[in-house]
Amino acid sequence: MLLESFGSVLSNPLYVVAIILASLGLACALIAKKVTKLVRKTDEVKSDDKLLLILKLAGLALILFGFILLVIGGVAKM
Repeated sequence: MLLESFGSVLSNPLYVVAIILASLGLACALIAKKVTKLVRKTDEVKSDDKLLLILKLAGLALILFGFILLVIGGVAKM
């Protein structure tokens, strides 16, 4: 039963896109500080750095958009 439902989730392109977007958002949010350090060429990054905030907000937006796609896909299936 679980493998059948997992197979149906992976065969639905909407779910695949949502999972990919959420994964990219999570990766963007996690590496935001390292990218900011690399771009700014400093050892420490202030928590109010604009680049850091933009990268984290972009990651959050991708996660939320992926979650919304999952919800829409779940509601459409009903």
